[in-house]
Amino acid sequence: MRANKVMENVSRADLIRQRRATRSQTRVSRTRKAASQPVPSQPVIVRGTHPTAARPLRNSTQSRVRRQYYYTLGSTGAELRLPAIPFIRPDWRYLSGLLTVLLLLALYALATSPQFQVQQYEIQGIQRLTFGDIEAVLGLQGTHIIEFNAAEAQSRLAAAFPELKDVQVSVGLPAKVTIQVSERAPVVSWNAADQAYWIDSEGTILPPRGEVDNLLQVTTNGLPPLLEQSTLEMASAAPDAASQIPVTAEAAPVSVWGKRIDPAIITSLLDLRTRIPEEASMVYNTGNGLGWKDPRGWDVFIGKDLSNFDLKMNMYQYIIVHLELQGKLPTQMVSVEYVNAPFYK
Repeated sequence: MRANKVMENVSRADLIRQRRATRSQTRVSRTRKAASQPVPSQPVIVRGTHPTAARPLRNSTQSRVRRQYYYTLGSTGAELRLPAIPFIRPDWRYLSGLLTVLLLLALYALATSPQFQVQQYEIQGIQRLTFGDIEAVLGLQGTHIIEFNAAEAQSRLAAAFPELKDVQVSVGLPAKVTIQVSERAPVVSWNAADQAYWIDSEGTILPPRGEVDNLLQVTTNGLPPLLEQSTLEMASAAPDAASQIPVTAEAAPVSVWGKRIDPAIITSLLDLRTRIPEEASMVYNTGNGLGWKDPRGWDVFIGKDLSNFDLKMNMYQYIIVHLELQGKLPTQMVSVEYVNAPFYK
């Protein structure tokens, strides 16, 4: 009888302990589940005079709950809580922030790295100009590539070197600069006093630079006759510039470089060279036009162009024969510009 009561008491005590352990385990599980779920926050409402004016002051967002983890130590029932891990949900703000940081790092590297400094650059198309001439104008070596202005460099080259045309400047990374130009080819050397002016086939006046073979040498008494457009450009730069253009080239104005003369004059000079004796040298007079120096010592002028050249040439030969029959020759010049009114000095 007692034995049965003892067994009953023991069984009842085991049942009580078992129920208590189950309840404790249930509470722990509920607590963990509740902690792992975000708690919604209630929006704050601002109410106006109108019933429909109520609106939330800020959008309701889910709270970012830190995830907690528990580690069970064996069968004793004891648990170890590990450090909480923040719950992060990436969005566009994180991506834009990351891109901003990367761009700032790229700009810093671009501004400080020596790889983006121009140490050498390529020049294509130059013949008489040298690398030193270009560098003296641009000062490009050692310049940072982000500070280099290709359009400004192109303008500076065109202004400094009238013999250049079709100037193209291209820039590449990390520090690559390519300059491509076309250099004008002079065909006439216009010699006035102690100054020489090179002129290409288009009539552009160039400063002498380097060496050019087979230039047609023309001796003149003044500056090349500028086109009216070029004269107007000089007058617009300075009000009295047109009236200050000197007749002689004792002090050649820098503004003459890059200006133009009538290309027909160059064409006539080149054509006249093939019609006169090889030993005769070419001359040009601002008043009498084209001509050549006769090997016997005087100048022959035929006017501004080669119109009626054969007739003028026959008239010149007749004048010389007529003077020789009289036992005299011209000492300075013979002009047959006007066939009906030739004269000599």
